[in-house]
Amino acid sequence: MKKIIALLLTITILLTPLSSMAINIPGYEGGIQNENTYKEVIFVTGKPIVMEGSLTIKTKGKSKSNTVTETYTYKLENIKEDAKLSRTIKMTVTLEPTGNQIASTRTLDSYKETINIGKKRYEAKDEFYQWNQGTITHQTPLLSYYAGDFVATKTYKVDKGTENVTVETTGELVGYDSPWSATETQTIDYVINFSDKLKPDKTWQGTATVEASYNKTKDYSYAENIPWQISFKGGYRVVEQHDNVLKYNYDLPKVTEGNNTSKARNYGKDSFSIDTNPIITRLNIPAVRDVLGHQYEEELLLLASMDALPLNSTYLGPDSSMSRGDFAKAIVKSMDIPIEKQEETKKKSRKKQEPTPPLFKDVKRNHRNFDYIEEVGKRGIMVGVDKDNFRPDEPLTRAEAYAIIIRLLGFQNLAPINKNYNTGYKDDKAIPAWAKDHIYVAKELGMTAKGDYFYPNREITKGESAKLLADFIHYLQIDLKNDYRENVLNN
Repeated sequence: MKKIIALLLTITILLTPLSSMAINIPGYEGGIQNENTYKEVIFVTGKPIVMEGSLTIKTKGKSKSNTVTETYTYKLENIKEDAKLSRTIKMTVTLEPTGNQIASTRTLDSYKETINIGKKRYEAKDEFYQWNQGTITHQTPLLSYYAGDFVATKTYKVDKGTENVTVETTGELVGYDSPWSATETQTIDYVINFSDKLKPDKTWQGTATVEASYNKTKDYSYAENIPWQISFKGGYRVVEQHDNVLKYNYDLPKVTEGNNTSKARNYGKDSFSIDTNPIITRLNIPAVRDVLGHQYEEELLLLASMDALPLNSTYLGPDSSMSRGDFAKAIVKSMDIPIEKQEETKKKSRKKQEPTPPLFKDVKRNHRNFDYIEEVGKRGIMVGVDKDNFRPDEPLTRAEAYAIIIRLLGFQNLAPINKNYNTGYKDDKAIPAWAKDHIYVAKELGMTAKGDYFYPNREITKGESAKLLADFIHYLQIDLKNDYRENVLNN
């Protein structure tokens, strides 16, 4: 049962980041928020009105049915437009895990919304609203990628009379989550129709598109201490920042009092953003002294500050070989991967249950990197040299290191399927067959150093390992984020 609950909690976090992070895109009406404020734009009157206020989200999971219940409560207003909005939504998320993929379906359980704008009252209830969303998530050893679609039709009764406003919505979302960045972008298209049963000539139609983007970035920088009478010159700090941007454009009628419209149209576009307070973390001060002046000094100090390289060792040996076990630790520490400890449970006989045997026969529990090797092994980030052995103290090769990085991203299958390709390196034939796809993709992504030779079977040094991991962090911070955010918003 504990495993089922743990699985459900993991799935819930993957598919409902809005509830677990509380700063993500709310995922429903195309709004954005930070710790204190929620904002969205509505078009029911025939012009855009930006509403601002509070949004409360509650979730409850049921392990037996693999479902999660979500409840959204909105209290919004626009004082200038004399507008107030109250909305309560309850929906059910059904989760269907299959291997490393999770399909989810959101369906509406109950709904009530009231908008008061001046003397007008717009009201929508369950029977006047149809909505559903489908999302698929792919989990790699490190990242999760997801995409989804949703459709809706909502009808507002105006002043409980003969007037109706129907809003038809189609939307798409795409996003990813990683230790160093996360992005979700929604694109929502609206078609708004006004009608009056007693005055069929007084109708109008408008359209609008809303693009909402959530972005999390963790960045690092070196802070040098100004006073010299201090025990350390400076250190690294990590700053986590969340920002949210909403862009919208519209083609609406020019509506006057009495719901009269002119032939002229109201075209326009606008945007607004909400940021969060940054979260600052100071990293440890490493003791290493033999990296000063090294070509990878900055990267080595950064990784040592994270304890990805020995934190308390005075001499690191930056040009010495990186062992397979030490690289496993560097991956876990630099990517902030939690280590799952096995729980000891008691049987009826009150005897402790025997712990699960180690993944690899040649990695004993007292090995300094045992926990890290177990974790990367379970996640499929690193594999043994054969079925039973990891060889933790053997040097890591360049081919192995780059294969691990691409495996973290889950991009190894992006190489041409027919294998009829060349990496472009003069030593292409020396690249092991199992690593060729990974190295091809790494080069296409710009992760490999420029040069005619790759040297796949050469041992990678600790300095080169630090450079590789620092570049990978930069890729997560910048390149991947831009592909998901800027390319979607500016498409």
